Amino acid sequence: MTARPVHRLCRWMILFALSAVVIGFTRYSMLAQGPVPVGSSDPRSKTERPPIVKSTGLSADPVFDVVSIHPNNSDHTARTHIYSYADRGHFIAINATLMQLLEYAYAIPDSRIIGAPAWTKSAKYDIEGKSDPEFAEKQAGLPYSKAKPQLLKMVQTLLADRFHLAAHLESRELPVYDLVVSKEGAKLANVKEEGTTIDSGTHFGSSTITIKSSPHATADLAEMLARFTGRVVLDKTGLQGNYTINLKFASDDARSGVPNTETVSVPDAGPSVFTALKEQLGLELKSSKAPVDVLVIDHIDPPSEN
Repeated sequence: MTARPVHRLCRWMILFALSAVVIGFTRYSMLAQGPVPVGSSDPRSKTERPPIVKSTGLSADPVFDVVSIHPNNSDHTARTHIYSYADRGHFIAINATLMQLLEYAYAIPDSRIIGAPAWTKSAKYDIEGKSDPEFAEKQAGLPYSKAKPQLLKMVQTLLADRFHLAAHLESRELPVYDLVVSKEGAKLANVKEEGTTIDSGTHFGSSTITIKSSPHATADLAEMLARFTGRVVLDKTGLQGNYTINLKFASDDARSGVPNTETVSVPDAGPSVFTALKEQLGLELKSSKAPVDVLVIDHIDPPSEN
């Protein structure tokens, strides 16, 4: 009667010992492969991809809540439209190249963007980024001067996430234009109107720059001219006053890089930008060199679509 419990006890002891050996062997096998880092999935369960390096200086916030990207294969001669609703955290680009998006996001002309592959100037996209309602409400309470930089950061983050953009700013010695007063003297008159407006446009080969009632009109003009000439333009006029400026010139001549009055102009489009400045404003562009901040593209890919 007492033998059975003893045999049964022995049998349980043997099974327990074997289980401990199996458990110990299994634990040793897992540790031999190395521990799994805290906060990550088991790297042995799938193939890991190296992390994408983000653009230098970009933060994780703020970001668009919803982003859509689609190639635009329509007429590539059609105009590009970029709409930024900073007060709503909403961004729309239609028929835009990546180069145009880089110019917008970093507020820098294409002449100062180095290392971008050729496709960034040819392939066109339709892109939309929307913020969540809570963020949009916060944006609506900000002045435009603060809301716009937030939106630009969001577009930069979009480019880093969806185009795998990695870039950095550096200073390089580059050709520039100095905006100076001509020998004949400036043709600018002080105005008393309040409220500054700045506008520019191109239509049928003719470009216009309009600056109304600005206390730093020549500095504003230099910044606008850079977009048409392809070079940084430095205000060296020394003029101080509240001016209104209206400038009309042939856009086809603007990037010719020939600052003289003999540049051939497009019929009915107006004179070259160099001639227009001298005749209409009494100002000149002089070639020079200076340290210029440029955006250097380290890496970029075609976008991942929705």
